[in-house]
Amino acid sequence: MKTSGFIFFVSVLLVSVLTGILSKPYFTDRVFYLYEDAYKFAGEQGRLVTYLSSTADPVQVRTDDELHRTVIIGGQSYAIADKSAPYSTKFHVTYPNGHVYSVEDNNGMLLSYDDKGNIVMSIQAYSNGERIKQEGEEDFPPSGLVSAAYSDYHVKRGMPGFLFLALGLLIYGWCCFRYQAFQYLMFRLSPQRLMYENPEPSDFYYFMSKVGGIVVMIGSIFVAFKAY
Repeated sequence: MKTSGFIFFVSVLLVSVLTGILSKPYFTDRVFYLYEDAYKFAGEQGRLVTYLSSTADPVQVRTDDELHRTVIIGGQSYAIADKSAPYSTKFHVTYPNGHVYSVEDNNGMLLSYDDKGNIVMSIQAYSNGERIKQEGEEDFPPSGLVSAAYSDYHVKRGMPGFLFLALGLLIYGWCCFRYQAFQYLMFRLSPQRLMYENPEPSDFYYFMSKVGGIVVMIGSIFVAFKAY
């Protein structure tokens, strides 16, 4: 029984480590988002860079010159012009329908404005997994197109630190559940023992240590999911 339990723990540990290794590209690849679709670099040919998403059509970015780029999605072209000035980063985005928006960089956050200077809010409404386009809403938000055009605005996904935390919790929970010597060590380190003279852990303490270990191991699974 002890051997099978140890084999189970080692198997879970190996799966956890292997999952972390296989997840490395998820955390290291820089991506941009168009609504809920994530795009990452797929290839470059001359001045044309291609980005792919597992859930939507490819996006291509063409560098026309130093200040102009074109984002191509589904055969439609969106022109991006860099209108930045000293201490001000600003872009103009021209849609295939002729509409022009300005996008300003506010401490790393891209804010979109229409031709009247009103801020453009991107409302995400979905039905059966399909985005519901609001009246007067463009196919893609201006800020998203700027993010696509400039890799400086691409970001890394997830928080891999949660995977290390989950692994630590898994090991700690297993030790609490499995090893009486570890349970005793935790008892000796507990400040509550200072309230008694020559305290010794009870059978109930050992039982609760096992229960607590199981709870911690289950909790480590939820912590791991937070990494994504």
